Amino acid sequence: MLKKTFYSALTSLLLIIFWPGIFGFSNYHLNFSFLFAFIPILLVEHQIRFGKGKNKFFRTFFYGFISFGIFNAGTTFWVWNAHWSGAIATVTINGGLMSLVLALYGWTARAHSQKIANWAFVSGWLALEVLHESWAFSFPWLDLGHAFASSPLLIQWYEFTGHRGGSFWILISNILLLNFLIESKTVSTQNLSNNLEFSYINFKKNIKSLRPIMILWLIPFFLSVSIYLSFKSDESKQKLGAIIQPNVDPYTEKFETSDQQLARTWSKILKSKFNDKNLDFKRDSFEAVPDVIVFPETFLHEGMMESHASNFKSLHEFDSLLALYPKTSLIVGAMTYEILNSKTKTSRNIGGSKKRYIDIYNSAFVMTNKRPVDFYHKSKLVVGVEYMPFGSFIRDYMGEMVLNFGGTTGTLGTQNERDIFSLADTSIKLAPIICWEQDYGDYVREYANKGANVFAIITNDGWWGNTLGHVTHMQYARIRAIENRRWVLRSANTGISGFIDPRGQVFQAMTWGEKGIKMRVFGVNNQKTIFTISGDLIGKAGALLFPFLLLSVFVRKKVF
Repeated sequence: MLKKTFYSALTSLLLIIFWPGIFGFSNYHLNFSFLFAFIPILLVEHQIRFGKGKNKFFRTFFYGFISFGIFNAGTTFWVWNAHWSGAIATVTINGGLMSLVLALYGWTARAHSQKIANWAFVSGWLALEVLHESWAFSFPWLDLGHAFASSPLLIQWYEFTGHRGGSFWILISNILLLNFLIESKTVSTQNLSNNLEFSYINFKKNIKSLRPIMILWLIPFFLSVSIYLSFKSDESKQKLGAIIQPNVDPYTEKFETSDQQLARTWSKILKSKFNDKNLDFKRDSFEAVPDVIVFPETFLHEGMMESHASNFKSLHEFDSLLALYPKTSLIVGAMTYEILNSKTKTSRNIGGSKKRYIDIYNSAFVMTNKRPVDFYHKSKLVVGVEYMPFGSFIRDYMGEMVLNFGGTTGTLGTQNERDIFSLADTSIKLAPIICWEQDYGDYVREYANKGANVFAIITNDGWWGNTLGHVTHMQYARIRAIENRRWVLRSANTGISGFIDPRGQVFQAMTWGEKGIKMRVFGVNNQKTIFTISGDLIGKAGALLFPFLLLSVFVRKKVF
């Protein structure tokens, strides 16, 4: 048992060791450890399958949970800083689902064949990742394709497949390597409870059989390097952007200053910045005033009624800035609300009235001189903080208390369609992406497919403290840039703000604890990648194949 536990833990170590953010904001240009990280736990399953004893399904699940429970804990422990329940839920739910895929892989191998089991493992894991795009406990953070976020040199081909292509690459590489080790008798699992036997003689004898695996490893790498070196984006019209990082503690400072005071302070800072004639970024072809200025998520926190936004004093402070610089547009994060005459799935009644309801939103809005304010509502919500799972169903039995149950802020309102902001410079079509939304690859690509030619990601990563959480979050944004070949302007309340080009390179980064404004030239790209147009085909194929494989194996077992 100790040996199996060790090998189970070894898989988690191999998955954690180079996960984005573990060693800070660094690039891992040649990071191949994920391509063999599953081998130890797959060997444990193999020994259980051919060994003695009952309850093989549950034993496989148990050792799988050691692997994937540690993996989840080691990469998401920082969630505890926001709330302990989130960390526990992540380890138990996500670790349990990953372990279930492993257990079903073993069951398929015992009931049918190794070949069918291989496809069950690959398709099952892909199906799990697709499930995490939309179900009640949605959590795409540990999608395997995200593992290469800090290795942009390796994943330029994501423009064809999206990050799910990376997940498939990892899964199929591990399965093929396992098959080689077992079939060549390089590794014997019969005595895994005592020793893992490695035969160098058998390995040397069958080394030619490794060629297909090496090709599978190297072709994506050389293809990616080639794309990286030759990449040229259609960015004939260059723009100037600015990002703001206020560096405010979300637990204390954030709520001590009024929205009006915040808007007034930063308007003065920006005016001073624009009037500085010694700006480093000023060039002959550009004015010193940006085309777009991006503020972070919930920069304005007090709550703004959208239908009466023009009456709010905080926006009047920005009006004076925009009057001076009418060619500039502002992207601002804010908590907003709307008073409704009819009930929605996320609204709550006001003062017990059954005729008046309020919907609250985590929003982004665009301000341009002498134009109405346009709003977008965050629609991928953080479970337990912004969204109560099964809230509308539970509310029918528990009433309005579900909206404030367990210390959450309630279920916020959302919207069905992606909105694209039009700016003072009408050639810029900007996608407002709020925090957690950036981690959903298929969701983000919908913006580009609808015509967005630049992404603005606004976030508040301070909830997690100075841990790897905010670093990992920044790294994932690089994948979204590569998948859709769009510039990303990322503004964090605190964490890491910066500009990301279509190859995933980061410029003008402001790190944890840094307050300021950064400006940079960026390009607008109207071309669409294959992934932008087609979406997550690999994930959808896995999600369709997995239940079909399980059903066919179940029927075969019953009949034969």
